[in-house]
Amino acid sequence: MSFDRTTFMNEMSRVLVLITILALPIAITSCDSQLDQETFGQISPESFFNNEEEFLSAVSAAYSPLRGFIFNPFDLAEHSADQVMVPTRGPDWGDGGQWRVLTQHDWTPNHPFLNGNWGQFQTGISRTNGLLSSLASSEALTEEQTARFAAEVRFLRAFYYYWLMDLFGNVPIVVEDGSDLDFPQQPVSSDNPPAQNTRKEVYDFILQELTGCTSDNFDTSCVNSPSEESALANLPPKGEVDYGRATRGAGYAFLARLLINSEIYSGTVTQNGIEPGTALYEEASAAADVVLNSGQYSLSEDYYNNFAADNRTSSEIIFAATFKAESGLGFNKQQAVLHYNHPVGATPWNGFTTIAEYYKSFDTEAGPDGEYGTNDDVYNDPRGAQFLVGEQYQEPSSGCAGAECFSNPNSDPVVVRGGDPSNPEDQLEISLEMESIQLEGDAAALEAPGARPLKFELDPSAAQAAMGNDFPLFRLAEVWLIKAEAQNELGNIGTAESILETLRGARSADDDVNISSTAEGHRLILQERGFEFNWEIQRRQDLIRYEFAHGGSDTDDPYAPTFTGPWRFKDASSGYRVLFPIPEQQLSVNPNLSQNPGY
Repeated sequence: MSFDRTTFMNEMSRVLVLITILALPIAITSCDSQLDQETFGQISPESFFNNEEEFLSAVSAAYSPLRGFIFNPFDLAEHSADQVMVPTRGPDWGDGGQWRVLTQHDWTPNHPFLNGNWGQFQTGISRTNGLLSSLASSEALTEEQTARFAAEVRFLRAFYYYWLMDLFGNVPIVVEDGSDLDFPQQPVSSDNPPAQNTRKEVYDFILQELTGCTSDNFDTSCVNSPSEESALANLPPKGEVDYGRATRGAGYAFLARLLINSEIYSGTVTQNGIEPGTALYEEASAAADVVLNSGQYSLSEDYYNNFAADNRTSSEIIFAATFKAESGLGFNKQQAVLHYNHPVGATPWNGFTTIAEYYKSFDTEAGPDGEYGTNDDVYNDPRGAQFLVGEQYQEPSSGCAGAECFSNPNSDPVVVRGGDPSNPEDQLEISLEMESIQLEGDAAALEAPGARPLKFELDPSAAQAAMGNDFPLFRLAEVWLIKAEAQNELGNIGTAESILETLRGARSADDDVNISSTAEGHRLILQERGFEFNWEIQRRQDLIRYEFAHGGSDTDDPYAPTFTGPWRFKDASSGYRVLFPIPEQQLSVNPNLSQNPGY
């Protein structure tokens, strides 16, 4: 059974499927009939806030698109990289080839996921623009409240624009009504749609919103002394606002990620890939230091605490999309992983897996049977245990993650679909290797194979498929690795080496790290990021940066593929695929949009 994207988005936030196909930033007041169905207050420029409670009621609408990130952009970004894929499993997951073409880099401007991503981010932008208009017009709030609330909303708007820019490159910038910025203001009309901005212009807009600087004049003073009018200067520190809201730490983690990717985002995309732009590694390291030196975050003693059902207590999570174990509000990405017959609250969809080479890249050894991907594999790096492999049993079916789940041989076996529990040959066995991403003949042979990513704990309190795990968007581990990468690029190899040793030690992995060159540092950092951030929508960005900012590598040790290079089931692809095409639906309604190179 393949995943029904529309059903989920209807449950989660109806506006994400009801929003007009134009997907242009429009005034929220024109969407009142859509927002009436939502559980949060409406946002309109006429809804002037009289107190903090009214603002909090309205701002939830601006946060709600974050819950959709486990589908948009997850499915688009992760399936186009090497860590997540889904084969056609018997009669399921064929879906017109829409999953296979992502893995194999054969997508077109009509791919069904493109417009959903575009619309989701534009929903967030539209809502934040409406909030900013209301805040500017309110006379009841103090000047300090207005500045702090506006900083929170500008952070969210920048985050949505960042994802538009990352995936699609050249997108229109539209700001709030009454803004003094030189961009079209909301509402915009389909009769006069906004012009397209370059990727660098969008990148500079985001940097300016956060700090007051652009990539053309950025230096460490922009990090350490941002403009008094900027979002970073007005975001509150952790503890002054409720968990799940934007904080100063989230702002600086976001800035560090933007700066480590500066060569990519300020560069020029051509048919052949990316001509790198401005490097800002010293500045990226400085942004990371603000978070690292704040004393407000620490690496979790157990890696899996970051993905537990109660992971809001993690000392490492800086910013997350929040979920509840309630219908319509729950985290349910595990459904895409588990087999139909795994004993959980609702029938899973039996889809997502990973490729064997990625699984083997962890410090994992084949056990006594001499085969990878069986129940006796030895995980020298505990992060390697985040996958389901081998024979599957009924227990434990909750309160567990990865290889720990469904591993108790004293419980009854999980059987294949239609199998006989008394027949050992019908026991479900998740093997590591797959013959193909699509079989023409015995297609049912692909029902079970492929290690299944499952690092999010199966919530014992789940409401059917709805779990309470939050989805981390920024974690301290990323900030450490951004600093390591920046320092490695600046020639401070010893600092990068020490950071890798610290992080690997915290993960109870082998912390004997030896970086002999900058190129080797690039490979080791990419590999470490692969171990650390699987399933967190970072791999595509990492592979692109490794290839076009750091030059890639032709060595297989460590495992460090490039984005356009070959991997299992994928041949080498064209450089222009570092961007997705502007959705065909958007081109048809906005004549001011031009298609990205190569499409």
